[in-house]
Amino acid sequence: MKYNRPMRKIGTLLKDLFSSKDTRHFWVRVKDNAKNIEEKEESIFAIVELLNNRIKIDGQDTEY
Repeated sequence: MKYNRPMRKIGTLLKDLFSSKDTRHFWVRVKDNAKNIEEKEESIFAIVELLNNRIKIDGQDTEY
């Protein structure tokens, strides 16, 4: 029988937030309101660019 331990997930979340050097995750804070479509598209482009620059590929699984 497998037990669901939500406090363990919260502990992992807190560890990722406060000791970000020891984790393989990172956090992005995003505005959820935009004044117009152009501002929305600029925000989405900035987020995608951040993710493309931040996420690295290990290089071990390069064969498709």
